[in-house]
Amino acid sequence: KNGSKSRVRLAAMAVVAVVAPAIESDEDLQRLYNWVDETSLSRPKRNISRDFADGVLFAELLNHYFPRLVEMHNYSAANSHTQKLYNWNTLNTKVLKKIGYQIHTQDIDDVCRAAPGCIERMLKVLQEKVLQMQDGQLRYRAPVANVVPRVATAGSGLRDEEERSVGSRANGRGERGVSPAPPASGRSKAEKYQNEVDAELLVEKEQRIVEMREMVDIMSEKIKKLEQLVRIKDAKIDAMGQKLQKYGLV
Repeated sequence: KNGSKSRVRLAAMAVVAVVAPAIESDEDLQRLYNWVDETSLSRPKRNISRDFADGVLFAELLNHYFPRLVEMHNYSAANSHTQKLYNWNTLNTKVLKKIGYQIHTQDIDDVCRAAPGCIERMLKVLQEKVLQMQDGQLRYRAPVANVVPRVATAGSGLRDEEERSVGSRANGRGERGVSPAPPASGRSKAEKYQNEVDAELLVEKEQRIVEMREMVDIMSEKIKKLEQLVRIKDAKIDAMGQKLQKYGLV
């Protein structure tokens, strides 16, 4: 049992993106819709495939159950395919990997196109993660708050000296300026935690690089299509000019 919980806790560190499985029955689908309706969202749900296509409502659901993981200002309502992709990739990188879920690129593409049935499959996976969290089977690490450095001020040196002196006397020592070293176990725990944070930051940076490359590929493809349209229009203009010359209109 402890081993399975450890595996769940480590899921966010190493998780493979797979296409979300199909929903087995109409009863399961209706229960899923009821579950979604339990959360108050910013937009009314009319057509669930279109309503969730930009990822904003999905982010709101995540924010309801995992509020410390989601920063809603990162997600804006979108009509363009590029912005929708950005929202979903941001969710994948900043939030979902921490709860052991990575949306497959095929599902991201389908949900952005509002493909029927896609968002329901993804919501079902999210529902299962929420249930694991509520049952205590899923542990996740919330973002680490930035530590504010201690700034030296006038008189701080005297206070520090007094604190060290009090500490040394409490330990039966009369030496000033000597403070006991932290326990070795405490240092090892701190180092282990720092290593985990560094590994997570590294994974996040690598994922960001992948995202940026995907965005570059998308923009390059759009540029190619625009160049192709320009060539087609130039060809039409040349053909029209030739017709005008043929009939002596220019």
